[in-house]
Amino acid sequence: MSSIIITGSDTNPGGRKYNEDRCRVGSFVTTSGGIRLTAAVVCDGVGGEERGERAAQLAIDAFFAYIRQSDLTNTPRLLSSAVKHANLIAFNEAEQLEGRQRMAATMVAAVIEDDHTLYIANVGDSRIYLCRGGQLRQLTRDHNFVNVMVWTEKMNAETAANHPDANKVMRVLGIKDDIQIDMGIYLDTTDYGKANEFGRKGFKLQSGDSILLCSDGLIKPTVTTGEPLVTEQEIIHSLQMEEGNKAARAIMGLALGRIPVREQVDNITVALLQTEDHSRVVNQVKQQKKESNEHRRKTITLASLIAIPLGLALLITLAAFAYFFIESTTSAAAVATRLAQATAAAIIQTQTVAAFTPTPTPTKTPPPTLAPTLVSGEIAKLYDDKSQLEVILDDKRLIVAPPNQNRHVIVNHANTPNSGLLAMIGGSQLQFNAVTNSKIQLRLLPSSDLFAQTDPYQNGIEIELARLSVIISAKGCLAVQYADDSHLSADCFDGVCGFSINFGAQTIAFESGQQIQLDVSQLRLVARREIPATDIIKYRTLLSATNAGRQSILACKVPLPKPTPTLEATIVKATAAPIVTPTLTSESVSGSATPTP
Repeated sequence: MSSIIITGSDTNPGGRKYNEDRCRVGSFVTTSGGIRLTAAVVCDGVGGEERGERAAQLAIDAFFAYIRQSDLTNTPRLLSSAVKHANLIAFNEAEQLEGRQRMAATMVAAVIEDDHTLYIANVGDSRIYLCRGGQLRQLTRDHNFVNVMVWTEKMNAETAANHPDANKVMRVLGIKDDIQIDMGIYLDTTDYGKANEFGRKGFKLQSGDSILLCSDGLIKPTVTTGEPLVTEQEIIHSLQMEEGNKAARAIMGLALGRIPVREQVDNITVALLQTEDHSRVVNQVKQQKKESNEHRRKTITLASLIAIPLGLALLITLAAFAYFFIESTTSAAAVATRLAQATAAAIIQTQTVAAFTPTPTPTKTPPPTLAPTLVSGEIAKLYDDKSQLEVILDDKRLIVAPPNQNRHVIVNHANTPNSGLLAMIGGSQLQFNAVTNSKIQLRLLPSSDLFAQTDPYQNGIEIELARLSVIISAKGCLAVQYADDSHLSADCFDGVCGFSINFGAQTIAFESGQQIQLDVSQLRLVARREIPATDIIKYRTLLSATNAGRQSILACKVPLPKPTPTLEATIVKATAAPIVTPTLTSESVSGSATPTP
């Protein structure tokens, strides 16, 4: 078999302030040896804060530098030597630290020679998996106390499993000047020697195979649930549906969406090597058809639920007209009074059916100030509707609005004199990618609903949709509703807004006062229309809960919803000329292409 190897990767700090994980993927021909390789490496830093990050970065840099420049022509030897070189570089760096502070990292590496033969190396408890034929199988074995004791015949499996150090990691890079490397492929054996013999011969790949490398943050159970963030079936589904970076983002998106509130789960990193498989395209089409049918069913059901009571309201109104006009003995004034009463009743009933949320009475609780005193290193401050919850210092932080609880994030970069605002409806989740004195970059997870006011930031905001290749951007004020992979809408309230469906594609602008609706699965614009009254009411209600939000209503020119025209006014127009109802059409994707704000 010979095919193109597709690569992808993604990393996230998870629930922690620092990301000690590092990963890299790449294809190249070794400079001296002339071997054609595609490689992927994941390192999980050990040592806390910057030391762990430094160890992981040093190890990856050293690995790729060595493997590219080596004159070795035997791939297993080349792989083993590269890992040993990475270990030595990390160890020498640690030796230079004051007091020889601990600085180490785990490493898993996978290289594919000539697009068909896989070799792997492992030090620590990060993992490598093979996805083939709808099954996910672990190729590595964790270098924890249990496994090492059994391999060295110092304990039997039962005794080791009951030991207090059962899950302690026994091998890492950077602790000693030499390291024992496990190159075993544990497909049909748990024996260390047999697995390593098999691994040094290489493993032949098939069409559709996916090799997944990950840090332990992806697979270890959370304290709150006792379950991993992502199930094996979900990983398999993502790898059968997507390729490369999109597949990595899909897995990461699932994991981030499962992080329990306030639990500091470990850093999460995934890297992928995939052989070509045309069935992934077929699977995508099937999934899109399934989602489309489901969406159509829900739409029909919703339309029925709305149409029936609206029809009843109309019949009531017509009956009232008939009654009023045939009651000839009633004075003109009485007719007008009864007509107004009937109209008001019909409008009230229609509004109830449409489930418009009334604007709540403003709370008397003192609101948070727009720009509190800055804390050193501050990115933003997090509020509920009443008080400050915490100061955010990490620009990779995942921020969660619990169900039925809104959150307000005052983005106040230390070098920015004024503040931006992110207002999150309950259930929303976002992650800061970067915050500078000119721009906010963040990632929005599915089932999220966000309003952003970015006037103080010269280059506005750039919102990446997790699991998708979509970018929504704005210089001004924007709201984004990200329901799922197929249903996405954005409201431009003020300024310059735009979107691109693929990374690197031209940005298509849409105007202030407009809403766009995207079907991402079909890579197309579904509709471009005026912002609906329901959205205006929703975001005015959200923003009115805090002082910063109320200032954003003014800054963003969030309008009052247009009043529903009265029936009496309609009757007056009807006496002059018949009412002609225009046919509504959706605009095409065509629009002015502008650079990404």
